[in-house]
Amino acid sequence: MKHPFRLIDLTTFKKVSSLLAGNYKTSFHGSWVEFADIREYSLGDDTADIDWKTSARTGKVYIKKYEEDRERKVLFVVDVGSSMRFGNGDKTKEDTLREVFSVLLFSSAQNNDPIGAWFFTDIMEKTHKREKGMQHVQKIHEDFEVLLAKENQRWESSLPLAIENLCQKRIRNHLIFIFSDSLELPRESHFRSLAEQNDCVFVHVFDTFENTLIGSSKHIIQSKIGIFLDTTDEQKQRRYVQERGAELEHFRHIVTRLGGSYLMLDETKNVYKELFLFFKKRQGKGL
Repeated sequence: MKHPFRLIDLTTFKKVSSLLAGNYKTSFHGSWVEFADIREYSLGDDTADIDWKTSARTGKVYIKKYEEDRERKVLFVVDVGSSMRFGNGDKTKEDTLREVFSVLLFSSAQNNDPIGAWFFTDIMEKTHKREKGMQHVQKIHEDFEVLLAKENQRWESSLPLAIENLCQKRIRNHLIFIFSDSLELPRESHFRSLAEQNDCVFVHVFDTFENTLIGSSKHIIQSKIGIFLDTTDEQKQRRYVQERGAELEHFRHIVTRLGGSYLMLDETKNVYKELFLFFKKRQGKGL
């Protein structure tokens, strides 16, 4: 197993960590405050905070008390399906995923954020409750490596199921990083709800061959529906690339339209540079 810190360029790591420290939404339509208690209504209180059920039951007017949640909580939702092992060259999608996940995981730990993690395929493989501390982070990273190397791992993962599970848990006020190579869109209502209550960053991980069919000595690529494409047929190759590009753009558009942020990485990209530029751009937008 590769030591996680050997994957990190320390100079760029510090820059990314610094940007990450303050790079999150400051409000989610009022959900940065958490319900704390109830008390009797006093003159001048906001009537929008009245707890009507309690008031009707007691015969007195009560309002809900809230406390601002200033602590940033981070959740990593990671696709560990065996499709991540695909690679056209020396570097696989798994290597790209390992690099970006490690940088963000240890950046969050350096910022002393409470961190949780969910690892999924077409089932939820492993979950870690939100905690602080390097020992907890090391355990998350160890489980990540074990799951990536798991024999007979499922090839395809269910991104919609993972998003649905997040919604069912009613997770709020988190910075959520979602890593996957899936192009299967979740239900819009689920992702919209998640993005309204959290700051969601979707990191799409690919190999360039999947999107361009360029740079491989292989002549056959298998699609996820079981159809084989002969990449020596230039007409079919152009059609594939065109349709694939449209599908990628549609996915990106849906994620951003529903309130998420989107970043695509492949083996040709410098992960540190891409993360730095990504967070710098978000910072400029005030997110």
